[in-house]
Amino acid sequence: MPSYGSYGSPSLNKMENGYGSHSGRTSFSLGRIFGDPFALATISIGSLAWIIAFISSILSAVRPNEKERVPPFAWWTLVYMLFSIVGVAVTVASDSERTYHVAIVGFTAAGIVLSSSAVNALVYSPVAANEAAAAGFILLSMITIVWVFYYGSQPQASHRTFVDSYALHKEHPASRSSRQMSNTYPPQQSSLAPQPQLYTSAQLNGFETSSPVSGFPGGPVGAQDPRGSSMPPRFGGTPQNEATQQTPQEQSIEYPYRAKAIYSYEANPDDANEISFAKHDILEVSDVSGRWWQAKKPNGETGIAPSNYLILL
Repeated sequence: MPSYGSYGSPSLNKMENGYGSHSGRTSFSLGRIFGDPFALATISIGSLAWIIAFISSILSAVRPNEKERVPPFAWWTLVYMLFSIVGVAVTVASDSERTYHVAIVGFTAAGIVLSSSAVNALVYSPVAANEAAAAGFILLSMITIVWVFYYGSQPQASHRTFVDSYALHKEHPASRSSRQMSNTYPPQQSSLAPQPQLYTSAQLNGFETSSPVSGFPGGPVGAQDPRGSSMPPRFGGTPQNEATQQTPQEQSIEYPYRAKAIYSYEANPDDANEISFAKHDILEVSDVSGRWWQAKKPNGETGIAPSNYLILL
């Protein structure tokens, strides 16, 4: 029998990649910054604010009167904010925002304290250079507040979903699916990033995970058929008459999550495991990992549904 890793089936790629989360390395590309209006705007404004504060601090430092110069800690604030801006730019360009979002929130939150202290020390100064530096630090404070609010929120948050919908490289309903999932919402193809492909259970030829709890069709390895016969091979095709029957493992699946359909979806007629639903329908979800979720409709019908058409409540 060939080893587990020797199967060249797309279903194994879905099980390893679709249900994982950013396990592979991503390349560094400035196109991710230019393709994301939010990142481009905040990084550009933050860089401009830093330049204003830096040049104004230099003009203030050359004044003969030491009392009219910027305070010494303002220079440390400039260095700290420079590294914070560069750090945000690097994480966006490397598509690692979800990995380092906690670090971004922590560092930018500390930057709010430093830049606000610099503003308090400079904004009331009669020297024009100090007032210009205070204006730069005010812009830096505003940008860091926006970053803390954005990166400190869950990806499913409504404001973050709205902002991410304009990014070209991030996953959203217009670019996740490789086929037209709904007549009312045709997917748009992006020329800047390759489109990930989703496979239906009919295409997976028996490799689709029907139970997110067990990880295998019909339950764990070694499970017995309720009728007393042995279960079919785990990595082979399932009989047609068993495709629509629920095993005890499927019947005992819990659905702790609730999701709302943000788009209508029509199930593939060739795939008996998919379910159709209308916009604004409320579904119960058993697992929220991967691109396809095991869901249950209010009428009791269960099946898999594309996660990019749902939003958790």
